[in-house]
Amino acid sequence: MTLSAKNVSAAIAISDGSILITRRSPGEKLAGMWEFPGGKQEPGETIYQCLEREIYEELYVSARAGEVFAESLYMYEGGAINLVAILIELDSTEFSLSVHDAARWVKIESLLNYELAPADIPIAERIVEIYGGT
Repeated sequence: MTLSAKNVSAAIAISDGSILITRRSPGEKLAGMWEFPGGKQEPGETIYQCLEREIYEELYVSARAGEVFAESLYMYEGGAINLVAILIELDSTEFSLSVHDAARWVKIESLLNYELAPADIPIAERIVEIYGGT
């Protein structure tokens, strides 16, 4: 039996030494945990189209996906996901939240102080390693 992981996009939005993270609302899976915004890839769309669509659905802002930064394979209780972290440029930082109850720009060096969703942690560690000293 082969394990098939669902591709899930994650936005890596960096500005002035800070990175955007969002907190899952009560009643959502992983409620109260922080994550990089994004979501599940739908049939027929690229991971880049997925990220741009998810950012619009979750934050109500347009964005342009850039290059893949990292991937993190994680086995949740409900199944495996392959979290694809993609650098992104946001057209606005005036967010309206749908599945999150908070959005915060945090200093990269303090990113690991937040209770991050498990699949996001390896990506966060890489972000701190690469961008934390700038």
